[in-house]
Amino acid sequence: MAFKLATLIALTCVSCIYGKSTYKICVPMKYLKDCEQMLEVPTKSKTQLECVPARDRMECLNYVQQRQADFVPADPEDMYVASKIPNQDFVLFQEYRTDEEPDAPFRYEAVIVIHKDLPINNLDQLKGLKSCHTGVNRNVGYKVPLTMLMKRAVFPKMNDHSISPKENELRALSTFFKQSCIVGEWSPDPKTNSAWKSQYKQLCQMCEHPDKCNYPDIYSGYEGALRCLAHNNGEVAFTKVIFTRKFFGLPVGTTPASPSSENPDEFAYLCVDGSKVPVRDKPCSWAARPWQGLLGHNDILAKITPLREKVKQLSEAGASTRPDWFTYVLGLSEKIHHVADNIPIKPIDYLNKANYTEVIERGHGAPELVVRLCVISNVALAKCRLISTVAFSRDIRPILDCVQEATEDECLKRVQDNGADLASVDDMGVASAAKKYNLHPVFHEVYGKDRNPKYAVAVVKKGTSYNKIEDLRGKRSCHNSYGTFSGRVAPLFYLINKGIIQPGQCFTNFANFFSGGSCLPGIDKPENNPKGDDVSAFKKQCGTDNSPAKCLQEDRADVAFVSSADLSSFDNNYELLCLNRESGGRDSLDKFTTCNVAMAPSRTWMAAKDYLSDVSIAFTPLSLAKLLYTRIDLLNIYGEFLKNNNIIFNNDATGLATTEKLDFDKYKTIHDVISNCGVV
Repeated sequence: MAFKLATLIALTCVSCIYGKSTYKICVPMKYLKDCEQMLEVPTKSKTQLECVPARDRMECLNYVQQRQADFVPADPEDMYVASKIPNQDFVLFQEYRTDEEPDAPFRYEAVIVIHKDLPINNLDQLKGLKSCHTGVNRNVGYKVPLTMLMKRAVFPKMNDHSISPKENELRALSTFFKQSCIVGEWSPDPKTNSAWKSQYKQLCQMCEHPDKCNYPDIYSGYEGALRCLAHNNGEVAFTKVIFTRKFFGLPVGTTPASPSSENPDEFAYLCVDGSKVPVRDKPCSWAARPWQGLLGHNDILAKITPLREKVKQLSEAGASTRPDWFTYVLGLSEKIHHVADNIPIKPIDYLNKANYTEVIERGHGAPELVVRLCVISNVALAKCRLISTVAFSRDIRPILDCVQEATEDECLKRVQDNGADLASVDDMGVASAAKKYNLHPVFHEVYGKDRNPKYAVAVVKKGTSYNKIEDLRGKRSCHNSYGTFSGRVAPLFYLINKGIIQPGQCFTNFANFFSGGSCLPGIDKPENNPKGDDVSAFKKQCGTDNSPAKCLQEDRADVAFVSSADLSSFDNNYELLCLNRESGGRDSLDKFTTCNVAMAPSRTWMAAKDYLSDVSIAFTPLSLAKLLYTRIDLLNIYGEFLKNNNIIFNNDATGLATTEKLDFDKYKTIHDVISNCGVV
């Protein structure tokens, strides 16, 4: 009796949780409204879905693991990340396929296509040929060939740490092949991209536009690689099966054969064992990219059928009109929206079935190059490790490692001593880190939709007569806090640099210039005024709310010195004072890149001069930032993380850029001048 009662309770529990007809789909916060619109779509299925918002897809994986959500759409790379989460029990329970190939086991299969009479019988003999590729960093045309070729003794080694991993790849390919067409952006840094294309120009010689070596190019992409092979003297093409069959007019899945001017009988697949297979026959693929699909936790398998049917019906409902939820919530697309039930499988087993784990984990030969980022909190360490795993899953190298110290100074010292490779600083910390630890900047944050740096700006009311700095003599000023570049450093240096006030007792002279009084919050803190000097002139215009915007609005000041990031606090009754222009003048608030006091140092990452190259150090962060610029739903590296703000990157950052030496030298000059000021 006791056994029957226990069984009944257990079955009742399963029914309560998974027998009910509501399932929680996790969705990145930016698409929550789209998800809620999806819930209103009528379907025959009475199964209910509930939208669970998360920061991004990576947080969704954690929500599913913790049972805060039941499932989430996932790319193969997300499946790889999921497989690395400790104690996870994810299962892939549905695949997204195409109507054209509803029964295909993989999204696409990588193949080598050659002229059938090419006299080779093993992969080593690809050396010295003219090769045609889909493009840099693409799966079947770049990643898969590298994964296979690097196993061959004849392929050049790629573990030279004097250059970056990406340059190792390019150098190896340019050494192995006689000429190639590999278009695309080889580096996220324009200068490095240009330098590499000049140095390894034979990788562009088979392209339509060798001088550009970028999209669009008729010899790039899946069909372009075959066109390069058939009509541009190419000898080997790396592409995928479906486009090979289409190129030669052969049937594909549900699509019948079609007329083609290309003759399939002149070409063959080259297999890994060196054998050849006619293009008309079943191809010998050497790796494949799996389909996208739905990942859930193991518990939902107890009652999976209603959920599967609900997703299929939603796919059918959105396939013709493709509303936003179709793409952004379910992860479907114009071509890939056939929802297929598969035997539930662990994500790592699914990737291994396609040999795709090997493609993701492709290295460059021992010892692998690692770039170590130093952080100063447990939260930052957790975020750094997540960033590292995501970058690795997306084939971004070098590997990013994470080390932790207690303070910013200890991180900078660790970089100096070669215990780490990167550490970040804010504002004028970029100059002091250079002076104290002999470090230099490698890359920095940029902001806004145009991805600009921040600027120190001067804001005045419309209708006032101020056009130059001299017009402000004897007036009142309000500022961002003492420790900021925009509030203290920029206006003070500007006045000194223009010879309007003299160095030495800078703040006394500063106060005399704005003799109507100022508000510089924080100047009276002990760490900022250790001698306890009289700073009443800098508190005269302060009120209960010391924000510069409020200061101007309440007519406690005539000018506000703030950051361009603060301009949203001002309405259209205000304008910028263009102190950077010799002629002065005014402009609207949105013109801060050309009307300002000075460009501000962004949060900047510093490195030592004597260890890894800047290109190696910056490649992974810059590449990941570029990938995620339009895909913060995959991983929002700038947003709130574990309920903490400005972790590793500032919340308001929108990208990363390499730091120009000219800008850096300017900040060193500013630092040297301001450091001699004292408080008064």
